[in-house]
Amino acid sequence: MHGIVLNQLKDFVVQTYDRETWTTLQKEAGLPGRIYVPVSEYPDEDVLTLVETASELTDIPIPDLLEMFGEFLVPPLLETYGVHVDKDWSGLELIANVERYIHIALREKQISTYTPPELEAGWRDNETVSVVYDSEREMCHLARGIINGVGEHFDEPFEITEPSCMLDGDDHCELVVSHENT
Repeated sequence: MHGIVLNQLKDFVVQTYDRETWTTLQKEAGLPGRIYVPVSEYPDEDVLTLVETASELTDIPIPDLLEMFGEFLVPPLLETYGVHVDKDWSGLELIANVERYIHIALREKQISTYTPPELEAGWRDNETVSVVYDSEREMCHLARGIINGVGEHFDEPFEITEPSCMLDGDDHCELVVSHENT
C-alpha cells in the first residue's frame, strides 16, 4: 500500500477523533508507533488491520469507514497527483480518466512495486461513467468514497450503483456513476 494512504489514514483518525485515538488504534492493531511516510510503501495488511481494528473499536462497519476515509482522501490525492488532472475536467471526467492519465503515469514512474488498482472506466452515455474495479485488496468501498469525494470536491454530487461486487462473489466490482438527480 502506498504510504500516502496510510499517512492520510492517520490524519483522518486524528482529525475525526484525536492523536490519542490514533495511538490506541495502532496499539490495538499490533502496529504501535509505526510511522507512515507518504512516498514509501507498506504491506497492504497494515491498512486492512487498522481499518478492521477501527471498526471493532468504533462499531462502525468496515464499508462505512472505508467510504468515509475515501471521501477524506480526495483533497490530499488531488494535491499530490493534481499535475495529472486536466484543469478543465469535471468530476465525472476525472473519474473517467483516472486509469488512463493518473494510474498509468504512476505505474510508469514508480521504481518500486507499488501498484494502484487497475480500473476500466468508460462512458455509458454523456452523463454516466462505468468504473470496473478489480483488485486483490477488495476495497471497493474505498473507491466509492473516493468517487463521492471527487463529487464533493467538484460540487457535483454523484449517484453510484453497483451492479456487481467482489464482496458478493462477483469477479469484479462495477461502479456506475452519474450526477445525482436533484
